[in-house]
Amino acid sequence: MHMNGKTVRFQPALITATREQLRLYQEFRENELDLNMARKVQQQLLQREGREVLGVDVATVCVPARELGGDFYDLLPYGSGRVALALGDVSGKGTAAALIAALAMGILRANTVDHGASAPDVLATMNDRIHGARLDARFVVMLFGVLDTRTHQLTLANAGNPYPFLLRDGGIEQIAISGIPLGLMRGTRYDAVSLDLQLGDILVFASDGILECQNTEQEAFGARRLGAVLSSLPQDTPAEDISSAILGATDEFIRHTSSPDDDRSLLVLKVTDESREDFSGLPAIY
Repeated sequence: MHMNGKTVRFQPALITATREQLRLYQEFRENELDLNMARKVQQQLLQREGREVLGVDVATVCVPARELGGDFYDLLPYGSGRVALALGDVSGKGTAAALIAALAMGILRANTVDHGASAPDVLATMNDRIHGARLDARFVVMLFGVLDTRTHQLTLANAGNPYPFLLRDGGIEQIAISGIPLGLMRGTRYDAVSLDLQLGDILVFASDGILECQNTEQEAFGARRLGAVLSSLPQDTPAEDISSAILGATDEFIRHTSSPDDDRSLLVLKVTDESREDFSGLPAIY
């Protein structure tokens, strides 16, 4: 094209722009595929089957605030006639938090399955391993329980997670058990508390994303509202429906706000029948 005696060449510039757009698109697609793969891997890590062998009804849910979350849960064989339950939350968000959550789950499984150490010792070992990984000031909060399915005795140890809720005969209490988050200080030791669960008891592990999600007035959902949800449910409500009711209540609570700031996770356990010692239905960990 000629303008005032000068030749202007559009084709090379157009080709360069097209190549750049193609490069950006390919990069976007690769990132999207990587993210989808990471999401699938995380879902596989969180997927646990065979819960019917426990003599209790267990439900779990994890709703990440972003594509990938830093919350995690697990259900593990813990020696003869016992099962371990865990709910954890990595500080921060996104891909880095999800990777650290996978690391924490790996350490948990390596130090839990068929080892049978005490609940406080499991947290102490995890703390030292995570601290030794030098994760740039990241830390992990985790509530850990060991259930003896023959006696229905539950032993709890906590590393900074919100207190668990116990619903029994229409009354609700929070079990006061606290501890320092994992990874902050080497050599941290943890306390334990034991509960003798009864038929019909409901125990709820909730992440801080459940209790601290806020409405448009910046009010937190809090323990009182969670307790009200539990109190409103019929006594025969299964664990899955209890979990759905709590999650639904938080969905409604934050309905007119922007996206949640934190992952929301629950582990709900309900004592339903006689204990059994056959753990062959639990999936392989590896």
